Amino acid sequence: MNREEAFSLVSQRIGGTHLMSHSLAAEACMRALAHRLEQDRDLWGLAGLVHDLDLDECGDDMERHALVAAAVLREHGAPEPVIHAVLCHNDKANRSSLMDHALWVVDPTTGMITAAALVRPDKSTRSLELKSIKKRMKDKRFAASVDRSQIRACTELLGLELGEFLEICLRAMDEIRHEIGLG
Repeated sequence: MNREEAFSLVSQRIGGTHLMSHSLAAEACMRALAHRLEQDRDLWGLAGLVHDLDLDECGDDMERHALVAAAVLREHGAPEPVIHAVLCHNDKANRSSLMDHALWVVDPTTGMITAAALVRPDKSTRSLELKSIKKRMKDKRFAASVDRSQIRACTELLGLELGEFLEICLRAMDEIRHEIGLG
């Protein structure tokens, strides 16, 4: 499975929803992290792009989420490391690789950055600064469903300090801000 095939599959399953923007943001963050950590950017990006492709089908049934995605991805010939990372992001398998850890940490991070951008006057990542994201993370009422401890695990799991990790993700999302509705 290449990026074009993955994009087509994701578009068919969740296209036109906020999930598509989240998937594109996760892809961008994963690619940027792969570059920083000297990993395979295409493989990591693929994992970010496809990780939630079953959410429309699964809805609120988090017991099925990731399991359905893994089955669909296998059927379409996705690489096993991508399938494993998808399972790991919803705790359906034990995280064992750097990519597994990265996707698990990136998943809530895109939500935090998106929420922080949407409260800006321009509703854009263009004017969003790292200090604003860090400030918003301290306010437990802001984006209350975002698991801050999962984001902070970047230090232990990826060897990146929180500031550097958030900056990498913010810059990656800013590069595609028009595609994800944050322009």
